[in-house]
Amino acid sequence: MDAEAAPETPDGDLREQVAALHSRLRLADVRVQRLRAESLDEPPFEVESIEIRNSPCEVLIEPPRFGVRVNQTVELRDSDERTLAEIDIVLVIDYTLDEGPEPSEGAVSAYVEYNTYFTAHPYLRETLQNATLKLGLEPVVLGVLSRDRPRPAEVTVVRRVSPASVGN
Repeated sequence: MDAEAAPETPDGDLREQVAALHSRLRLADVRVQRLRAESLDEPPFEVESIEIRNSPCEVLIEPPRFGVRVNQTVELRDSDERTLAEIDIVLVIDYTLDEGPEPSEGAVSAYVEYNTYFTAHPYLRETLQNATLKLGLEPVVLGVLSRDRPRPAEVTVVRRVSPASVGN
């Protein structure tokens, strides 16, 4: 996966609004809403590239609920860029929003852009790794996150070593 450029940080006023929104949110639930995993070829096969696409997040604010839907599609491809397997994951992250003024659209957008993926990441990583294993494939692992990048810098396929080759 190509690393995306770091987004511009919000200006001071917006940063304060995002911090105020963050202080009012309590993580209530993270769940997989949809999981579709399909192998389009018979494993084992050699994965040469992995493409990850994140659709824009969907936000629902119905105080006290603040919900965010995160959509991620992962395609495993061969050397000819032919899709070998595809995994679609939709997560719902539910927060409770403490009483207070309605957050501005800008604060909500910035919060979702800068914070939601950090909440979703471990759940996406575990779901993707499990889905690829259940398809009979080598597990795909999302890389670690850092604050200067909005998404993981790397995605890897864990290469299994066959028991026969260990003793040689």
